Amino acid sequence: MILEADDAVNIVLDNIKPLGMERISIFESLNRVIGEEIISRRNLPPYDTSAMDGYAIKAEDTKNNGCTLKVKGVIAAGDNVSGLSINNGECYRIMTGAFLPMGADSVIQHELTDNGKETVNIGQEVKHGFCVRYKGEDLKTGDIINRIGERFSPYHIGRYISAGIFYTSVYRKPRIALISTGNEIADPSIQDKPDMIFDSNSQMASQFFTQLGADVSYIGVVEDSAEAILNTFKTLKNYDMIVTSAGISAGDFDYMNLIADELGIKWLFSRINQKPGQHMSFGFMGETPVFACPGNPVSAMFCNFYYVKPALQKMMGLKEYRNKPVSVILGADVIKKKGRVQFDRVKVVIENGKLKAYPFTTQDSHIIESLVSANAYAKFTNEMVGTVAQGTELDAYIFNAEQVFG
Repeated sequence: MILEADDAVNIVLDNIKPLGMERISIFESLNRVIGEEIISRRNLPPYDTSAMDGYAIKAEDTKNNGCTLKVKGVIAAGDNVSGLSINNGECYRIMTGAFLPMGADSVIQHELTDNGKETVNIGQEVKHGFCVRYKGEDLKTGDIINRIGERFSPYHIGRYISAGIFYTSVYRKPRIALISTGNEIADPSIQDKPDMIFDSNSQMASQFFTQLGADVSYIGVVEDSAEAILNTFKTLKNYDMIVTSAGISAGDFDYMNLIADELGIKWLFSRINQKPGQHMSFGFMGETPVFACPGNPVSAMFCNFYYVKPALQKMMGLKEYRNKPVSVILGADVIKKKGRVQFDRVKVVIENGKLKAYPFTTQDSHIIESLVSANAYAKFTNEMVGTVAQGTELDAYIFNAEQVFG
């Protein structure tokens, strides 16, 4: 049975579960997926704090459009203010980030005064709370921070440290075994095979999965023989996912299909009504998910992006794990021959505030340059047959967001 692409994605995701968790230092958490809610151990700020360089005052002293106040001293950021206080008619010079003395409820900036040292003249009324950051305004002791399923960014890490949290639970990194098959494929470490093709598929996939946050083991290139593939699979222990490249079509040497039963693989599907990547299979070897991707580089990387990536992200515990499309405007006519979903490589650019998608010159699935020059896959649906005109609105899946948005 041949599946539609969206149905295939749903089958994949319905059968993938998040992994377990481990406890790590917050200082080593960048890009890891948050696995627990935490409770703040601190107030931020810890006390009422000045937001500006100025004078800590009582606002009521200025209610008659100004006043003259006695300056009792200077408070710098980090000074201990216990025991310091003001009464009516008094103030302290205060620096940004310093704690307010008892009795002060507002701060007037230096530049709005005569900047006096012993007495200061204020020529306007000051509102209560002006230029004050209140105790616990950003975060209170006991506040619950629930970011489960989000990646630790530099901002998340800053939030946790400000809450006094230095260790936390994160989802474990998935362990992926990556295999290429084919007698025509050479491991990049072998330099003396001019008639063979270097295994760029696995190297692209390895970097892609590593960038997503997985621990990837490159098993290597396996020759097109049942014995070699069986022996390789016997060595795959303690992996959370297996991803292969090539050997999945219907040819005499496509052993991933021919010996699936001997490998103990139960396929949930083996063909998808799409271009590129029609011959892609997904199933399980015991409890381990197996993605058998095509051998053409574009087809392999598209399947890694569209199917393996969301599965991997769900396994990692991300709450937003599906690929999300953006709406783009087609920048040139496209001829689509068949009634199947087609994902063309396009370059998305921002023009006059809108996303325009310009197709790469060829959509052949062996052209690696199309992956480098393009930055998204534009989705042409089944019913689009014939000329799809420039200006048509399409969904696109961006795989190089930096190239689009900077």
